[in-house]
Amino acid sequence: MPTVFLQQVLNGIVLGSNYALIALGLTMIFGILEVVNFAHGEIYMIGAFMTLFLTTLLGVPFLLAIPVSMAVVALLGVIIERGVFRPILGKPMINGMLLSFGLSTFLMNLALLLFKADPRKIDSGYADVNLTFLGLQVTLERLLVIIVAVLLVGILYLFIQKTRTGKAMRAVAQDREAAQAVGVNIARIYPITFAIGSALATAAGSLVGAIFLVSPTMGWTPVIKSFVVVILGGFGNVPGAIFASLILGLVESLGGGYVSYAYKDAYAFVLLVLAFLLKPEGLLGGSK
Repeated sequence: MPTVFLQQVLNGIVLGSNYALIALGLTMIFGILEVVNFAHGEIYMIGAFMTLFLTTLLGVPFLLAIPVSMAVVALLGVIIERGVFRPILGKPMINGMLLSFGLSTFLMNLALLLFKADPRKIDSGYADVNLTFLGLQVTLERLLVIIVAVLLVGILYLFIQKTRTGKAMRAVAQDREAAQAVGVNIARIYPITFAIGSALATAAGSLVGAIFLVSPTMGWTPVIKSFVVVILGGFGNVPGAIFASLILGLVESLGGGYVSYAYKDAYAFVLLVLAFLLKPEGLLGGSK
């Protein structure tokens, strides 16, 4: 295969890995809480700013700042679940959508007030480390996106499949009433789900903030694309979200390289329309 094509595929995998980290949180929150969380993009943004401040103000190394930020923003996710979404659980889905949209707007404007609109960049220390293999070139900064995504997805898989809490989360996603009937503490599962989703979004925002820029408005476009991923993969379907993320990343990269980069943000919605026409139940079906 031509090196240019393989380079675009590698870039697509980097994009897809980032989308996967965001979309996994979204699909878990929807699958378990049945909440469409538009504020997830602002969690992604807050996580990026947290890592930025840890690295610049406190001098924390980038690879250590990411897990610290994940832990802090996970706690924020618990607070948001308890204070914002818990009171409307069981209500019509439109309530959660409107509430999360309002929370998104509030957090974005609060960030604009506190951090101003000037974009900033996280200094990871790896931007100038270039790697070459099989004729392909990638910075260590971009390669870290793939490595961290694979690591976190693997940890999440083991947590969901092997731990008691993970099995309880799967039970709630499949049938909330039945899970509650056999003794699953749903009030405990909800904040854990929000914490995990917030931590994953933080990792994504931190990695992207090192490659591109951090700003109060950085979360809107990625979260909209991640909703496309969630729909493509099947609502609540974790493997489907990962698969759809990689497909979207590849479509954007190849489309940008061979068609036009100017339409990069439109490719996601073209893909969504095609999916609705050809496989409306999602690429891998419903929730799992």
